[in-house]
Amino acid sequence: MPCYKIQITGSVFKTGFRYFLKEKAETNGITGRIYYENSLSVGIKASGSEEQLKRFLEFCSIGNRFYHIDRMEVTEVPPEDYSTFEVEDEPAHNNH
Repeated sequence: MPCYKIQITGSVFKTGFRYFLKEKAETNGITGRIYYENSLSVGIKASGSEEQLKRFLEFCSIGNRFYHIDRMEVTEVPPEDYSTFEVEDEPAHNNH
C-alpha cells in the first residue's frame, strides 16, 4: 500500500484539526499518524489504497471557520506498518 507524508501549513494549531482528520482517516480505512510539526503546520504519515488516500487528501485540504489551510505538500514515502491512525502530541523527529 502507498504511504504519504503530508505537511499542512496554516492556522491549524489547537483547532481540533488533527482530531477531525483522525475521524476521516478511520472512516476511510487510512492508518498512520498525525502530529504538530510546529505552531503553523501538522505532519501526517498516511497509508492506504490509492482510492482511500485520494479521498483522505480531499479532507486534508478543506478548511472551515476553525482552521485555514495555506499550503499542503504531499510526498510518497516508503511504506510503514501502521495498524491504526493515531494523534501524537509531540513530533517523532526520527521519522521525518
